[in-house]
Amino acid sequence: MKRCFLVLPAVALALSAAAASAGDRGACCCASTPAPCATACAPVAACGPQMIVQERTVMCPEIVTEQRTIRTCEYRQEERTRTYTVHTPSWEDRTEEYQVMVPSQEERTGTRTVCRPVTRDVEQQYTVMVPHTETRTATRQVMKPVTEELTQEYTVLVPHTETRTGTRTVMKQVTEQVERQYTVMVPHTESRTATRQVMKPVTEQHEQQYTVMVPHTETRTATRQVMKPVTEEVTQEYTVMVPHTETRSTTRTVVERVPVQMSRTVTVDQGHWTTVADPCNPCCVRRQWCPNLVQVECPYTCYKTECREVPCEYQVTVCKPETRSRTVTVCKTVCEPQDYTYEVTVCKPETRTRTVNVCKMVCEPQEYTYEVTVCTPETRTCTVPVVRCVPEQQEFSYDVTVCKPETRTRTVQVCKMVCEPQEYSYEVTVCKPETRTRTVQVCEMQSEQEEYTYNVTVCKPETRTRTFKVCNMVAEEKTDTYTVCVAVPVEKTIDVQVCRMVPKTITVEVPCGQQVAVDCCGRRGRRGR
Repeated sequence: MKRCFLVLPAVALALSAAAASAGDRGACCCASTPAPCATACAPVAACGPQMIVQERTVMCPEIVTEQRTIRTCEYRQEERTRTYTVHTPSWEDRTEEYQVMVPSQEERTGTRTVCRPVTRDVEQQYTVMVPHTETRTATRQVMKPVTEELTQEYTVLVPHTETRTGTRTVMKQVTEQVERQYTVMVPHTESRTATRQVMKPVTEQHEQQYTVMVPHTETRTATRQVMKPVTEEVTQEYTVMVPHTETRSTTRTVVERVPVQMSRTVTVDQGHWTTVADPCNPCCVRRQWCPNLVQVECPYTCYKTECREVPCEYQVTVCKPETRSRTVTVCKTVCEPQDYTYEVTVCKPETRTRTVNVCKMVCEPQEYTYEVTVCTPETRTCTVPVVRCVPEQQEFSYDVTVCKPETRTRTVQVCKMVCEPQEYSYEVTVCKPETRTRTVQVCEMQSEQEEYTYNVTVCKPETRTRTFKVCNMVAEEKTDTYTVCVAVPVEKTIDVQVCRMVPKTITVEVPCGQQVAVDCCGRRGRRGR
């Protein structure tokens, strides 16, 4: 039953193509133009096929619910007990002696180098670029258009209709039953034993030296150089480029497009459609194009290029140098010594000793048992229907419109640009260097030795006593209960929906002398004998 259901789509696909071609032939018989067999007594519809009623049995799909047994894995909770060690802290008071550096101030004398500014006048030379205008002459290339007439050949494609015969490949479907193997993973539970490393803490006492930075404050006095601004007014000369506008005259070339009326010969297809009888089926007619090529004179407008000289004016902005004077305020800085007092916090290192409890973790092996769910592969076999396509050659006829090339000649006007030299004058602003002299004040720093007094804080050792608390870790064993999820294999029954093919009798209309193929849904296709 399954094999018949898989063969039906292939048969329906082949018959639907035949029914489409038969439908096209039926459409030709029902055209608006009467067939050659039509007379005054017999209408055109008499050429159509006659229908008869037949009963057919088809396979229709039906959804059925079935029960199947499957293997699954469920988890259940199980309580277990374990023993572990807990370390509880125990505090203890201890007394120790330590040394502290006590700061004290001392007065000392030292020598330092001080830089003082000294100002002097220096003559300096600098260069200024002075602009002036020059008139120069150059030659440029000007493009002028020149018109020429050329004879040009061109190709025209003339259409005509041809009937050709070709071969095409049609794919037919064939169903085969193939056996395939597949692998199923079957789970089962195993108990395994392993060893794991458990970390246990061990407390040890170590002596440790550490350094403490003891801070103290010092007051110091120093002298610093303070820069004070002094303002002066200085007269300065500067050059300004003053722009002004000049109007100049010249000539430019203007290119204009002038329309010219011309004509050319064009081939026009003035054909028409005609109705002819189909040589394969005299009852049918079809439309055919009858070409009629006619040469017609067609006027068109062509544009020619003409050049002419037009006078024009343009404006040029020219800059001329002008010397001006201005008063500038110059700010100079003068160095002045100033005494100030500041505080400095100095830290000196102090080494101390203390006893520290160090907790180390020691590894210890411990055996434990655990359960593992392992899946074992199992190979099974099933039968699967496979549909493959078989190619088949089929001949058919078709009409093709082919264009043949035809060479013709025409005269075309071509505009070319010719290069011609032309002289012109232009003005250039050129800057020439000029050396000038000015006086500049330069400030230099001179070094001097100077004595000063400063205070130093000196730390002296002093022994003191202090009390602190020490933490000792005490080991204690405790028991804990925890819950573990264990996997258990279970068989269950579930409902599955399956598609079954059920035979069904239907009534169809069949053309007289033709066979009809009906698919599983009651659709039909027609094919000729």
